[in-house]
Amino acid sequence: MTYIVPLLIMVAIGAYFLYMKKTGKFDALGNSYLEAEKEATEKFDEFFQEFKADEQTFKPIVTIIGGDFSAIGACKKPKSILGAAADTAKTMLTGVVVENTNHHLLVLQDEKLHYIEYNSNSKTASTHWEFDKRSISNLEFEKGKLTDNLKQSMSFQLRGGGESGDATKNSDLHKLSFESKEKKYSFFVYTMIGFGAGFETENPIGNLSMKQTTDDILRGTLLPLKFGELFFEKIKAFK
Repeated sequence: MTYIVPLLIMVAIGAYFLYMKKTGKFDALGNSYLEAEKEATEKFDEFFQEFKADEQTFKPIVTIIGGDFSAIGACKKPKSILGAAADTAKTMLTGVVVENTNHHLLVLQDEKLHYIEYNSNSKTASTHWEFDKRSISNLEFEKGKLTDNLKQSMSFQLRGGGESGDATKNSDLHKLSFESKEKKYSFFVYTMIGFGAGFETENPIGNLSMKQTTDDILRGTLLPLKFGELFFEKIKAFK
């Protein structure tokens, strides 16, 4: 009896995909992806400028850092081993995971790197660190290591359901580390970034309906990846 429900779900999913293939909807989705990929590549610079002029996307970031920028990436909130241990202990005691819904951003200018904790509702930064390129030394950008997982809350099942801690291990991300003014910093950077109106889709990406339009794929998947790739490219050259 234990296996009946999962088996029925698998059969239903299989029948659904067979239906999608026979009706040609797979082909339609594939064509939409190709069109979106072409648009993302050919018009990326246009989208970047448009987003930096949009009050609901990147314009507040321009205001916060006081000028234009060449790349933007998403990272985890910087946390020490002691900070991670404190978060874990608090969760174990209370059974409540306190989520920080702010966006944690790394923003590159020609001669500066910024870390911003950004609230997209108030369009303000609760934290803003600015690093001058001349003050940065020993900059490294490489795949995270297993030992880097110590700098995040432990992940475990909660009694009331759900899971605590970070969903993505630090070792699965890229780690940006450097020294500035005799202090060491490290940030764990995601491969995608997308917040604000510029990335909003009509149909959610990733569900089984497969009703995603070319614009959905463009804004929900390809542009976030393109912005992530751009940051990776620029930060490697920021030395």
